[in-house]
Amino acid sequence: MANKKTAEAPAPAQVEQQTETPKVFTVEQLRSEKKISRAIFAGVCAAQNWKPGKTVTEAEFLEAVKKFTSAPMSGAAKKEATK
Repeated sequence: MANKKTAEAPAPAQVEQQTETPKVFTVEQLRSEKKISRAIFAGVCAAQNWKPGKTVTEAEFLEAVKKFTSAPMSGAAKKEATK
């Protein structure tokens, strides 16, 4: 009967982990919420190999869009200019 105390409330560290879980959304929800054009969205999904219904965090989605839109159109990596 001395063990009844152990089954009460979870430890504070466990409660913090549960509340810090990032929210995930489908890529289609984020596209409409962030007003990303269909062409950019299709390119991001192809570059990231995302299929319809893929769930990601908002930060992951925005980072992928930024990375895609700032990439060179030729697809080649940027080379430093030689002198």
